[in-house]
Amino acid sequence: MTEPITAPEANQVLSPHLEAISACIDQAWKRWRALVDEDPQLGLILSNRSRASIVHDCIRHEAKTSFLGKEDVHVSEKRGVTLLAFSDKIVLRFKKFRDDKMRTSGIPTQQSKDFSAQVLPGMEELTHLVAGYLPDDTGIGLHLAAITCSLDEDQLWVLDLDLGFDQAVPAIPIPLATGQDHTDTIVRPKPTERDQAQAASEER
Repeated sequence: MTEPITAPEANQVLSPHLEAISACIDQAWKRWRALVDEDPQLGLILSNRSRASIVHDCIRHEAKTSFLGKEDVHVSEKRGVTLLAFSDKIVLRFKKFRDDKMRTSGIPTQQSKDFSAQVLPGMEELTHLVAGYLPDDTGIGLHLAAITCSLDEDQLWVLDLDLGFDQAVPAIPIPLATGQDHTDTIVRPKPTERDQAQAASEER
C-alpha cells in the first residue's frame, strides 16, 4: 500500500472528470425521482434498501455510459462493484452515505474493508476514493454528495460535489410503520378515504 494522495493532488487528477462523476449521481437520482413522480405509491411500496438498489444500478449505468472508452479512465467490475481508475493514480467507487459524517452504508465485506484500508488486491498502488450521496429526511431529495478518502475508519479528506438536483421537494416525511427495518425515511403519501376503507376491510 502506498500513502493516499492529498485532496489537492486528487482534485488535479479528477478535475477533468468531476462534472461527469457528479452527473452519474445526479442523473441516477433524477431517474429515481422520475419513478416516484410517475407513481407516488412507490414511496409507500419500496423499502429504503430497494431505493438504494435502484439508484445504485442507475449510477452503474451512468458510469459505464460516461466513462467507457474515455482516455485515462479504466472501467472495471469486481464482484458487482463498478470501479473507475483515473490516470493509474486513483480508483473510485460509488456508494450511499449513511450519515452526515459520510460513512458508507451496507454490510462490511472483505472487499469493502480492503477498499477502505487502501489495500484492494490488484490496486494497492492506487488511492481508493468513494463518490457518495446522502438522501434527505424524506428519501426523495438529496442532502449532499461528495468524494471521500478514508484509511480504515479514519476519514482523511472530502471533496464536495456540485449536483444539479432540486433541493425544493414538496414532500412531508411520514413515520414508518413499526417492525420495518429502515435506517432512514421515505416520504409516505397521505392515504385516501378509499385506501383507509380497504385497509380496514383487510384487517377484519
